[in-house]
Amino acid sequence: MRNLPQTADVVIIGAGLMGCSTAYELAKRNVKNIVVLDKNAIGSGATGQSSGVLRGHYSYPILTRMAVQSLETFKYAKEILGNEVGYQPVGYMFGVDHENIETLKKNVEMQKRNGVNTRLVSKEEVRTEIWPQLDTDQFGAFAYEPEGGYGDPVLTNQAFADAARALGVIIKQHCGVKNVLTSTDGSKVVGIETTDHQTIFTPCVIVAAGVGAHHLMKNVGVEVPVKGQRAQLIYISPGTPLGTVPSFGDFKHDQYIKPEVSSGHLLLGNADHTDPQYIDPADYDADNYPRHATETAIEKAVMKFLNCFPSLDQAKLLTSYSAAYEITPDGIPFISATPINGAYLCTGFSGHGFKITPIVGKLTADLVLEGTSMQDGIDIKPFRLTRFEENDLLKPDHPYSTTVNSHV
Repeated sequence: MRNLPQTADVVIIGAGLMGCSTAYELAKRNVKNIVVLDKNAIGSGATGQSSGVLRGHYSYPILTRMAVQSLETFKYAKEILGNEVGYQPVGYMFGVDHENIETLKKNVEMQKRNGVNTRLVSKEEVRTEIWPQLDTDQFGAFAYEPEGGYGDPVLTNQAFADAARALGVIIKQHCGVKNVLTSTDGSKVVGIETTDHQTIFTPCVIVAAGVGAHHLMKNVGVEVPVKGQRAQLIYISPGTPLGTVPSFGDFKHDQYIKPEVSSGHLLLGNADHTDPQYIDPADYDADNYPRHATETAIEKAVMKFLNCFPSLDQAKLLTSYSAAYEITPDGIPFISATPINGAYLCTGFSGHGFKITPIVGKLTADLVLEGTSMQDGIDIKPFRLTRFEENDLLKPDHPYSTTVNSHV
């Protein structure tokens, strides 16, 4: 039998980025007896599959502010968390077609007002200084963030886990949760039951279990609309040394590209979500879904890449992997109370999660302890579970005419 405490002040289900960052923030605020449980290992879910891109470029002001405030933790992780998190400030570039030039200009101004170090850059500057191999003639305009780039999601997760443990948090790996337990009338949380039939009694449960949040909360009568959407990513060698190039959001061709400084390789990701492939929840829970990209997905990714970088025609495929986004209907996460007193959600990050991890931990701690956000300029209301039935969804100030509005 696993050695688990019989009681806890807070139980967090899921030891990914969100679960561990929340545990850290609660412990910093002197919450005692926090237990984090994960059915596998720290960072083994969506966290370990993240591409790790860091950017402040959004058309949603609130997500922009969240990314800006989170970037400070990535930049100064050693001082804040005690460990490095693989932050690589190679820059982040965003390119649009001619139709979206004015929208890009408006969003860059909004981002500047909200603290992003960003600016419009000319095609000439892109060709001569930022990414010389890119065929800039296909694009209408570009924006560039010199402090953007990428980080390491696994290192970041471990840094938050270690910092939480140092403050007394208990993290139990390979300890799945079978049920959230409620009072006889179903009105409040009283504990959790693990998959090996142990019970921890607690008045507070935070479900940070990604796609698994759907089943856990459905068992207690709360519908959480989160699905697992298959994401197919590939690694290539560019065939020639590129030097330092930025992460690139290509909204002309619906792709994103992340460089790997240590190897010189590139990660290619698909940003076209018009035809999503969902993973059956039972298959997701059983880790029974494809682990590599299909030939069709690889071919599409390579053709998009070569269309943008025709001079890199000696690029070679290295490997691929298939991951799962935890997707909500509007692409916006849940940081929310539920109809059950003491049960909270921190899930459904839809591809946004890594870059906003530090502020999400703070917001979730705020929600549990204060019932509202204590973070400057960030209202927690847009992330509530009830927004769909209330028909009150977050809207971008200046939406791009692309297939992926919720991701920017």
